[in-house]
Amino acid sequence: MANDPPMPSALQVAEAVAKVLGTKLADLSAERIDLDREEAALCLGLAEGVIESLKAEGDHAESA
Repeated sequence: MANDPPMPSALQVAEAVAKVLGTKLADLSAERIDLDREEAALCLGLAEGVIESLKAEGDHAESA
């Protein structure tokens, strides 16, 4: 696991999701907001990364 990239912080996740969703919501005339597979995968991957990071922090705090 030493070669794994660092997990994004909650701030980085929020910024990335806000960027994707903000771009979609900027079209005020749109009745629907659709995410393509790539955008949905980005949002899901970021959320899962935060979950893993928070779980790891919780495990670390419990063992300290």
